[in-house]
Amino acid sequence: MVDSQSGLQDGVVPFLRIGPSPNRVTHEGYQQWRRTRGAFVPAPRLTLDQYRAMSARKRGLHDLHRAATHVNLRMQETPMSAQVTALMRARLQNNALKQTPGTRDGLMINGGGYQGKTETACETAAEFEDFWRDLHHQLNPNAIPGTRDLFLPVAYCQTPVKATPKGLCEAILDFYGAPHAKTLRGLIRNVRDSLHAHCTTALLLDDITRLKMHREDDQDTLDLIRDLMSLNVTLVLIGVNIPAPGCCGKASRIRAPGRRCCRPSNAAEARTTRRPPRPSAAST
Repeated sequence: MVDSQSGLQDGVVPFLRIGPSPNRVTHEGYQQWRRTRGAFVPAPRLTLDQYRAMSARKRGLHDLHRAATHVNLRMQETPMSAQVTALMRARLQNNALKQTPGTRDGLMINGGGYQGKTETACETAAEFEDFWRDLHHQLNPNAIPGTRDLFLPVAYCQTPVKATPKGLCEAILDFYGAPHAKTLRGLIRNVRDSLHAHCTTALLLDDITRLKMHREDDQDTLDLIRDLMSLNVTLVLIGVNIPAPGCCGKASRIRAPGRRCCRPSNAAEARTTRRPPRPSAAST
């Protein structure tokens, strides 16, 4: 990315992206986004006299640069995002420093739509990866590129629309570019091998609310997610209104906005769930 002033003088438009936007669901796209996430240069502030002194072409480029600045505004830190960032950064770092095998504490980031959950989580994970890569390079400076698997501390993928165990495994394997096995057991084995071979310490699963607990396949997918927690990986689940689909408990006991609770399926269950009658005034 070149400087904005020199770019306007040389006739180069520095704010246009060369090629498509990085796709974060693959490790190439995620690494490209991580390295270039702060490379955009906003439009410079000009006085009215400076703006009028420009030629028509430079004035048009400056207006276009200002429009690009408006649509590429950086995320503003809020008290809520600062708290999420501090908690997530501490959780990722503490779990990565653990040397004993076992289950790692995960994290659920819940909230409404368009509140910056995904960007906050990805930015925090990218900052942790920058720190972890720098520390890894200091501790092992003689590592030769190309002689071992890629070092990918953070993996990001989206929950499939139909969240079956096979679909989730394939989404994780697509991030690494790993082959797909034909059976579910083979897919789970490939996921385990990929997480271990690439030294992944954090796995971000976005749109986790696509899990619907009334479907049997989705319940198996939730069991698979719980099994991933035992692979020395910190799971970060991101979604809108996570408790509603039942990811935190039984779906039939959680009231979703605008919907009624599930009714009992038979009369016997209805009798067991009915509230006992209140004592009358005469009995007291």
